[in-house]
Amino acid sequence: MDVIFWGGLVRFCEAILAGAPTLLVGLVVAGVFRKLLGPDLTLKIFGGRGWRSLPQAWFWGMLLPVCSIGVIPVAYELRRAGLRGGAILAFALTAPLFNPLSILYGLTLSTPMVILWFALGALLVVTSVGFLWDWLFPNSEINAGAEPTAPPGLKRLASIGLVSLRHMAGATALYATIALSGSIVLAVIFPFGSLTDSMAHTDRMAPLEMLVVALPAYATPLNVMMQVGGMFVHGNSVGAAYVLLSLGTGANLGLIAWAWFTYGFKRTLVFIVAFISVVLAIAYTLNDPLYSAGNVEHPHTHAFDVYACPFPPTNNIDLPQKVWTKLSNNAQLYELIALSIIAAMFVSGMVLRFYDPKGHLEKRLSTSDSQMSTTQSSWMNVSIPGPILGVIAIMGLIAFSIVGCFIYFPAPDQALRDMNDMKVATVTYYWPEDVEQTIRNIETYDDLTRRLEVGYYLRNGEVSEYQQAKVKVLRGRLEQLKDILQSKQTDRVKDASTAIMTAHRRVVEAFKKPEGEL
Repeated sequence: MDVIFWGGLVRFCEAILAGAPTLLVGLVVAGVFRKLLGPDLTLKIFGGRGWRSLPQAWFWGMLLPVCSIGVIPVAYELRRAGLRGGAILAFALTAPLFNPLSILYGLTLSTPMVILWFALGALLVVTSVGFLWDWLFPNSEINAGAEPTAPPGLKRLASIGLVSLRHMAGATALYATIALSGSIVLAVIFPFGSLTDSMAHTDRMAPLEMLVVALPAYATPLNVMMQVGGMFVHGNSVGAAYVLLSLGTGANLGLIAWAWFTYGFKRTLVFIVAFISVVLAIAYTLNDPLYSAGNVEHPHTHAFDVYACPFPPTNNIDLPQKVWTKLSNNAQLYELIALSIIAAMFVSGMVLRFYDPKGHLEKRLSTSDSQMSTTQSSWMNVSIPGPILGVIAIMGLIAFSIVGCFIYFPAPDQALRDMNDMKVATVTYYWPEDVEQTIRNIETYDDLTRRLEVGYYLRNGEVSEYQQAKVKVLRGRLEQLKDILQSKQTDRVKDASTAIMTAHRRVVEAFKKPEGEL
């Protein structure tokens, strides 16, 4: 019982850390939609109430870097703007699936055609389900009326912040908690290592088995892309990979709860059944045609271990210390910063709701046109129309995510230096030191090889088959060492480490002197 409790706590905390950055983005976007763009322009950007709203919702969902939790406050604002339910659900399902970072990362995991088909599959899902939903339940839109605007300058920025605070301290926190609780459910259902040998391509039930895992799971786009890549390498079901991407990333229990509260049980049930049905139909359609894109090197994968209980049922002494060690070792600096900001927003929002439940502060920030003229003496209060600033803010966010690609995927020389440091940390392993730490090093090492490929592609326009082959060999050697350590085959560690060093040297040669320049 202790293992289940502490294992569920680890998975819950890991999900909080992973979701904090994209939830923060969603809160800011919600404030921009309400206070800068306004209902009319927001409705126009998303295609109004006609058929164009569905593909446009898919398009904007592909560009905005939010997750299936961060999309909830944005979906709330889209409903206030008067968008139809089908388009809102289309956006809510698409936005978490892809963003510039995850798409570029996905190109290193399988052939570009696979990622293209997955993206087109997402478009087919959201448009078909959206059309069906709007046909069955017309007139699902509401009209919240015009939103009072604040004068230019600090008051306008403050009004955006207040919207974000109220979202964070309101229903968004509840739905986020429900979504993250799915990680606890999975840790209870699946014991340690129980998913390692699952989802094989030969298993025709694999997409259905993945459905059980993916529906309660919460996963960020980048993490799911990593898992999908492991599935291709290890010969897992392509259909199961698509189910994991569509449901594990695109939906969660919190988003379903939001739809239930917003549209009612009957409409939400229709939405869930239709969505799952279309996803499974596409999964089985893509399963065999795209399987050739994979290259089986190992008969299993550890990609799904993150959904099972992280601790084995035996030898679990001092579990609280293991939980702290695991979380502190895996937490990223940007995740901790984002989580700290969100925690401060939650506390501030609760104070705001307690002392100002009716929103008088927001009303005081809104002034009439005659009052605005008295506030423009300062350079901080230059009168720029809110819609223009809103468009600039949204496009700036998209541009920032693109710039973030160049930061997350560094230049090849930097990536090779980072890989060399991780190689030293990995191959200097001596039994019986900490196996878990070495496995974390291997996973980081593997991730750096993928960043090397994407970083090289961003700056050179292509990655040759020769370079891809050398990197693939290195990843195979890393996976081999990981299996050896987990099976405690101490006599094979030295040979596996030597193979890694050889493969690493060839990767360095391939990227410093690409084929054709030798």
